[in-house]
Amino acid sequence: MKKSALLFLLIFSSIVGFSQSMKFVAVRNNPTTQRQEFIQWDTLSLPTVINDTAPINGVVSGSSTYNSNNGNFYISTFQNQQLVTLVYNVNQRNNFVLNNLLDFGVETKVDLSNGNLYSVHTMSSSSRGFISVTDPVSGVTTLVDSLPNSISGFFADGMVFNSNTHHLYFYYIDTNNVERFMDIDVMANPVTMNSMVLGFASGHTSNLTLEFDLNTNLLHFLSIHYNSQTQKSKIYFGIINPTNGAMSYEDSTEGYSGVVLSSGTFDQTGQNMCISAVDSNNRYIMVGYQVLGAYWFEAPLPAGNVYEIEANNYTYVQAKYASTSVKELNAPMLVFPNPAQEFLQVSGLKYVRMVAENTGS
Repeated sequence: MKKSALLFLLIFSSIVGFSQSMKFVAVRNNPTTQRQEFIQWDTLSLPTVINDTAPINGVVSGSSTYNSNNGNFYISTFQNQQLVTLVYNVNQRNNFVLNNLLDFGVETKVDLSNGNLYSVHTMSSSSRGFISVTDPVSGVTTLVDSLPNSISGFFADGMVFNSNTHHLYFYYIDTNNVERFMDIDVMANPVTMNSMVLGFASGHTSNLTLEFDLNTNLLHFLSIHYNSQTQKSKIYFGIINPTNGAMSYEDSTEGYSGVVLSSGTFDQTGQNMCISAVDSNNRYIMVGYQVLGAYWFEAPLPAGNVYEIEANNYTYVQAKYASTSVKELNAPMLVFPNPAQEFLQVSGLKYVRMVAENTGS
């Protein structure tokens, strides 16, 4: 009897040991009201969530980004049949429309050390592709630099920002149909760009989700491989060397009916790389890789259709970058010179699900 009780205790303790606190923010279709809303949750508090109503009438897929520097969640939605940028503050639990429409381009990432939002934009018939930066306080968008003409297309979820070094990275297809990796120092004067070939392992696809671990400065990736015969997906976890594009495949898990592209996010506090997937029972779940412990885990998602999921790293960012945070600037700001021809007001929005070809459309 004592042995059985001890065995039960050991098994129970082992299960509890895999429980982790991870905080997220997202949009969902409320299963009760059938309306879209903002939600926040901790994996340990489910099924309880914080839900806040919002004037959301349709969302542009893949258009969101979360700024853990100021607690603002940005997303493109429609109001009165007009495209607007809606902002939800996770701390005050209110939302408002930005005066200037934020063009998310192919993708937008945040420099968490200061809150600046960096966007990569595709080439049009009359101009080259470019990088822009939006100040989170003034809302002014300016040009960082133009991109090389050798870029043929971009990949969704293929952009990442290292807030420790202020380097922007993305992978793309060049005009010779080669998949390459771009390293851009956005703070250098002039801006520097270094392109290299990505070292994909033989037989591996280019469906990558990229995230920086700001604790270690390591660039992690999840690579998704779908087997058409078994109709199951396999997820690989690995590390990219941003100086030469070398890829190291560290671990894998499989058996999922599908993986939701553009749903990757990184919990900096616990160092968990997560992505939304469909399990063998056709339920949407969170699949994660625990970087320090080197193991895979699964976590439930809130009820309803949940999308545009972002890890809520607000507490982590406040502790790490408190001395450089823009939220501490209380003095009035002046933007000059005025007028300034180098300022670029970005309007319109383009989103590419997988590869954005530079057709000008």
